[in-house]
Amino acid sequence: MFQRIIVPIDGSPQSWTAAKVGALIAEACDADLELTTVVFEADQTDVAVAEMRSSLEHLSSLAVEPSLSALTAQPATDDTVGSVLARHAEAVNGSMIVMSSTGRDRSAAVLGSVADDVLRELFGPIIVVGPHVTEFESFAGDIVVPVDGSDFSETSLPLAASWGIAFGATPWIVEVLTEPVPAGLDVFESSYPSRLAHDLQKQSHHDVEFEVLHGPSPAKAITDYAGHNKASLIMMSTHGRTGMQRLSMGSTAAAVVRSASSPVVLHRPPQFASD
Repeated sequence: MFQRIIVPIDGSPQSWTAAKVGALIAEACDADLELTTVVFEADQTDVAVAEMRSSLEHLSSLAVEPSLSALTAQPATDDTVGSVLARHAEAVNGSMIVMSSTGRDRSAAVLGSVADDVLRELFGPIIVVGPHVTEFESFAGDIVVPVDGSDFSETSLPLAASWGIAFGATPWIVEVLTEPVPAGLDVFESSYPSRLAHDLQKQSHHDVEFEVLHGPSPAKAITDYAGHNKASLIMMSTHGRTGMQRLSMGSTAAAVVRSASSPVVLHRPPQFASD
């Protein structure tokens, strides 16, 4: 499924949590694992690699032995950490970036804005490890896929099916209703996710389930459901807009990343890039 798992490291504890998640994916896919950092001075590459090697010695062993690298950004060409990571991932077929959503405020920081940059350059998917992902053991659990009635949200469905087959996991299509449903209409409320699940199961020949959630906050409903069911992943589409029109990673997606105890798979469908 993947040939190389790339995990950006900035020295923060959360980036090392992302390394553990990345190692489990690499093990499941029989892929190479690369831990990398971004520097803005070429003469800092050896120092950066040495720092990662030293941190690894004090870390409990990863599921896969990683290679270590340092990438050099070119400030004169308006390089950003995100653009460097995206370019590096594109250079190797079958690469997947697994990254922390938080990090240290330094040149090689891995921050939420960097995830935005990577998605804008690469479209994704990428796996984002939020601050509440502390324990992660396998990818055999359910994959939660939120939909909201839009074509945009449904672009995650084929991806969820293929990942479900690869990891032996069941995709759960969930819709969040923020308004109370009148008595007697409970059958109609489930018709939309039920239809999607039926169609996806027919297309993929893999089990697909569905659920209707309720609550005023879609992000809270999604993360509560995923946590209660010990989901291995949450999979969401995001616009990744820039400038004043952008809410980091999309407001709901960002809120899910901040609160979820599961890693979140984000992708920006190319056909919606100009939305």
